[in-house]
Amino acid sequence: MKKSKIIIIALAVVIAVIAAIAIGVTVSKKADIIDFGEIVLDGIPEKEADATRIMSFNVRCKDDPEGSIDNRSQLCVEVINQYAPDSFGVQEATPKWLRIFDDKVGDRYARVGESRDFFGPFSEYNCVYYLKDKYNLLDSGTFWLSETPYKKYSVSYDSACRRIASWAVLEDKTTGEVYTHINTHLDHVLESTRDAQCKVLLAEMAKLQTQGTVVITGDFNTYSDGDVYASMTAGADDAAVTADLAVEAGITYHNYGKKADEGQGAIDFIFVTKDTPVDTYKVIKDTVQGMYPSDHYPIIADIHI
Repeated sequence: MKKSKIIIIALAVVIAVIAAIAIGVTVSKKADIIDFGEIVLDGIPEKEADATRIMSFNVRCKDDPEGSIDNRSQLCVEVINQYAPDSFGVQEATPKWLRIFDDKVGDRYARVGESRDFFGPFSEYNCVYYLKDKYNLLDSGTFWLSETPYKKYSVSYDSACRRIASWAVLEDKTTGEVYTHINTHLDHVLESTRDAQCKVLLAEMAKLQTQGTVVITGDFNTYSDGDVYASMTAGADDAAVTADLAVEAGITYHNYGKKADEGQGAIDFIFVTKDTPVDTYKVIKDTVQGMYPSDHYPIIADIHI
């Protein structure tokens, strides 16, 4: 092999490793796979026949001492299977997570969404998944939470990371009802950054409002006492607040059970178009053999379009 070719290959490997480190990808040996046996989750609310179940799920982008993706994904898949959302949004979904979901739930769910960064193989996605036998996909897209939302890979407002929202316009094949599901993940450093990003989110929500009810799921990296929440609830309802029944409402980021202070509140939310009826909201706190599916609890809301 020519020396120049060896140098090019070596540089490519170095660049890939640097990119992985830059976005927090952990390179580690394959974890031992746990046999959980039959997984049965408790307390799943019954959904009304004419309700639509929405889920938001930050799945955690990497392996942790508290659980590898290979093991935690088994629990994540069962949460999705047993709660059976009509559509769900995921945050911190790496290509590995996409492969897992395509393999394990891809027979029922289709997805939309693209990478937030140009180095897609190491990046994160905020995909929207929907029941493909129940819905027609009328439209979809991804925008960046920046001053130029439809300029790919753009970043603004002193954001530490590129941040995006992916969306799908879904039509019920039986009833003809239409709703739009937007899924996002705001930046983790500055509240001023998150506030600017949520203004972009609300502007795009207003454009999509012409296509039925809009739901926004996501990890907002902020509590309900800040400017971001105030901005969001000025333009949309918090399903946890307007639900007829809220189950286990409260903290959603728990760091594998280490943050037990209920006073911290939620940072993951499901927002809906103003005055949208919400039957049930729930924070899903199941563990199996002491393992959590993620460092965030998934959440659901049963709404009426």
